[in-house]
Amino acid sequence: MKVARTILRTGFVGLASLVGLAFCGLVAAQAPAGPVPAPPPGAVPAAKAPEPRPLPAARQSILGDWVLNRDESDDPRRHMRDDEDSNGGYGGRRPGGWPGGGGGRRGGYGGESDSERQKMHELLSPPTNITLSMTGAEVDLKDDHDRKRAFMTDRRKLQKSKDDNYQEIAAKWEGSRLVTDEKNPRGGKMSRTFELSPDGRQLYETLNLKLGRNNYETSTRYVYDIPAPTEK
Repeated sequence: MKVARTILRTGFVGLASLVGLAFCGLVAAQAPAGPVPAPPPGAVPAAKAPEPRPLPAARQSILGDWVLNRDESDDPRRHMRDDEDSNGGYGGRRPGGWPGGGGGRRGGYGGESDSERQKMHELLSPPTNITLSMTGAEVDLKDDHDRKRAFMTDRRKLQKSKDDNYQEIAAKWEGSRLVTDEKNPRGGKMSRTFELSPDGRQLYETLNLKLGRNNYETSTRYVYDIPAPTEK
C-alpha cells in the first residue's frame, strides 16, 4: 500500500511539471515583441525607389500639342554639314554664325542668297513645341516661333503669302498620315509626313528633300512626345 501511494505521488508531480512547462511556453508565445534594434551608427537607410511615371493616354490622331524629343530625333546638323560640303561650303564660312553672313547674293552654290540659306537652316531646325489642329480640310501647324503652316488637303488654289510666318501648303491624307507636297527654299521638291507612332504616344515628322549639287535624297525624322501634364 505504501508503494502504491509513492507511485501515485510521483505521477502527480510529473504531470504538474508538464502542465507548468506548457503554460510557460504559451505565455512566451503571447508576449509582445521587444523594441526593434536601432541601426548601427553611420548606417544609411535604403532609398525608396521612385514610382514610375504613368504613361500618357494614347492618341488616335496626329492632332494636339507635341514637344520635341531631341534624344530620339535625327540630328539635322549632319544634313547641314553634308549639304555645305556638297555645295563647296557656300563660298566659305564667315564669323557670326550661318555661312555667308550679310545680305544679297554672295558666292555659294547657284548664286544662292543669304535669305535662302537662312530658310534652309530654319527648315532643318525643328521647333521645340508644335500644335496640330484641323478645321474642315485644313490642318494647321503652329510652332513656338509664332509660325503657322496651313496644310490644305482639298486641292484648293493656294494663296501665296509674303509673310514667312504664314504659308499655305498642299497636302493629302494617306490613311491616318498627312503628307505634304511642297518645295524647299531652293525650289527643289520636298515633302513632309506626319504620323502617329504604333503606340499612339509619339508623333513622327519625316522630312524628305534633295540636297547638294547632285540633288541626293535625304530623310530626316523628328520625334515628338505628348507634353507632360502641368501640376496644378
